[in-house]
Amino acid sequence: MAQAPVVGPLPALVMPKPQAFRLASGLEVVAVRRQAAPIVALNLVLRTGADRDPDQKAGLASLTAEMMDEGAGDRNALEIAESLEALGADLWVGTGRDGAQLTLQVPAEEFRPALGIAADVLLRPRFSTADWERVHHDRMTALQQRRDQPEAIADLVTALTLYGPRHPYGRSVDGFEKTIAAIGLDDVRRFHDQFWRPNNAVLTIAGDFDPEALAGDLERAFGSWAPATLPADVPTPDRLTVPRLVLVDRPGAPQTVLRVVGPGSSRFAPDRPTLSMLNVVLGGTFTSRLNFTLREKKGYTYGVSSAFSAFRRPSSFTVRTSVFSRNTADAVTDALAEIGRMSTDVIEEEEMTKARATLLDRTAEALATAAGLAGTFADIGLYQLPADEPARFIAAVAATRAEDLRAAAVKYLDPAALGVIAVGDRATIEPALRAAGFPAPVIRGPDGD
Repeated sequence: MAQAPVVGPLPALVMPKPQAFRLASGLEVVAVRRQAAPIVALNLVLRTGADRDPDQKAGLASLTAEMMDEGAGDRNALEIAESLEALGADLWVGTGRDGAQLTLQVPAEEFRPALGIAADVLLRPRFSTADWERVHHDRMTALQQRRDQPEAIADLVTALTLYGPRHPYGRSVDGFEKTIAAIGLDDVRRFHDQFWRPNNAVLTIAGDFDPEALAGDLERAFGSWAPATLPADVPTPDRLTVPRLVLVDRPGAPQTVLRVVGPGSSRFAPDRPTLSMLNVVLGGTFTSRLNFTLREKKGYTYGVSSAFSAFRRPSSFTVRTSVFSRNTADAVTDALAEIGRMSTDVIEEEEMTKARATLLDRTAEALATAAGLAGTFADIGLYQLPADEPARFIAAVAATRAEDLRAAAVKYLDPAALGVIAVGDRATIEPALRAAGFPAPVIRGPDGD
């Protein structure tokens, strides 16, 4: 008789020991040597992201990052791309909610010339008018196209519903047409000058670098980067009360994009390991409860997942899925019932063991490559956490018990307090949702208004 495989004893997580130092500019550096492959990965993380966009200029941080590699030093955008290609290097600049980053991955033998290009992009972006006009036009076009992307609409409306338009997490990282139209090239230059500073950043590097030469290489690349006084923090508005039902009408749509949302925790909260365990059991893997019920048993969807966001400020819990329009109300009802059972049903030891193994695997996998190491320590640097944070997290996970998960579910996952956001055919889905006991919906457009 066939027997399902079982999870064996979990190995200990072995953390690498990083080398930490500062450059003359004050820039923090965290370096981890790893010689498994002749590759070097570098992450320069800025502790400012879209959270510092002005209310009327949402998208400014992301436009600034996008402009930085459109021409820098003595190279235009095409020459940057050609030089990186010749070195076998990948360079990317982007922005998230809490921070921005420049990443570089390059063969070890080409590290120094690639580092020079990265330094130009970071310190000496051209910010030319011609590049700006192209990038600005492309962003406006992308925002117009977003109205035809139901997943993007659902994410945008979810953020606005949870936080409101004045909260740093309520605004779209990419902005809106009216806010991008209000941004000029001088705004980009000013944002870069104010926030892209060494005293607002951390540099992490991992891979097959020369440890004796590293500090000198970095000083030569970034020595001219000057610190500056950073703008004062802006107070964070209170979050909104989440409405029970929000609809975005897409007449004739065969599917409904669904979100089930509510308040969550922050990156610094002591209960983050418990919430991570809770989420794995509920909807964090393909074999979790939500996916088993909505996909395997009911056939409503190709897949469903859940997550607790872990940002600097208190953030959110979100269930994500798409279902056939005719199944919208049933899928919402079953999802809420499954969420409710997390605080009442027995959480089996098998589920706990799988959750611990899943979180250990994810943490260990992130430490298994040069890029993963650089990214892990970049996240630690972004949030200014202890260097052994991954090991502390896994130790806390190992000590978490089923009763801790149930207590967290009682605190965060009251089905009656969660909001439902549906992007789909209103004529089909609203009557069924109202019949299922939901109130009259808040109606929003594809831009969240």
